This record gives sequence, C-alpha cells and structure tokens, in this order.
Amino acid sequence: MVPEDAARSGQLKIDTSARPEWLRTGYKFFPYAAIQSGKWWVLRFNYGFPEHDLYTLFIDGDWVGDITGAMTSQIPLVAIIGALKPELSTTDEPTLDPDTAASVVTVVAPYVNYGSERNDPCIFCSENRDGMTLA
Repeated sequence: MVPEDAARSGQLKIDTSARPEWLRTGYKFFPYAAIQSGKWWVLRFNYGFPEHDLYTLFIDGDWVGDITGAMTSQIPLVAIIGALKPELSTTDEPTLDPDTAASVVTVVAPYVNYGSERNDPCIFCSENRDGMTLA
C-alpha cells in the first residue's frame, strides 16, 4: 500500500489505524476525500478493477498507494474504505461543499488514469478522461 521508493526512503508512511471521515466529492473519478491530520486524503476510483485495486490513495496530492477495502478487515483504514459506496449515485454519505471538493480534486485530477501518478499509465485501462468530471 506504500510505493516502493517511498517505503525505502521512509518518506511516506500511512497510519493504517486511521479512521478518516470520508466525504463524497461529487466527482466521478475521485469520489471521496477526507481531512486527516491536517492533510487532504483523496481516493481515486480505479476503473481497471479487479486488475488494479479498487482505489488509489493520494495525500495532499502525493501518491501513497493502492487499496481495496474490505468491511470485515481488522485494519481500520481498510474496513472504513470497504464500507464506501462509489457505485451508488445517491447515498446517506456526507458530502463536501462544491468549492472545497473542486479545490481538493483539482490537485489530483491530472492523475485520473491508473498509474499516471507514476508516469506509467496502464495501457489497458487508460483513456482520455477528465479528472474533473462530475458524477
């Protein structure tokens, strides 16, 4: 769940016991964001699932890693992500205000295609997508 180069250098660490309060953004490819320890966490919904994990996690615009949630996981972060419902257009999940959502998603929108955050977009599932597409 942490990129190899960051794991080696010790620069990026993620607290898997974190329980972010995910908020819907209203954006198709980046459906959730949360403020955690003063940083914005954003999930990209990967349309190449199950070949790729369901989500990619970014913190303040930096790629952290890929994750597929599981509600029954003993790891709090994985369990909370497993409870999200990106496929539903209407849910009881809380929503970010539109201006904040646009500000947060703009930072990661260039990475709409899987792997693009590492300059290695997946040749099988990458398309000409706009990261700012509304849901």
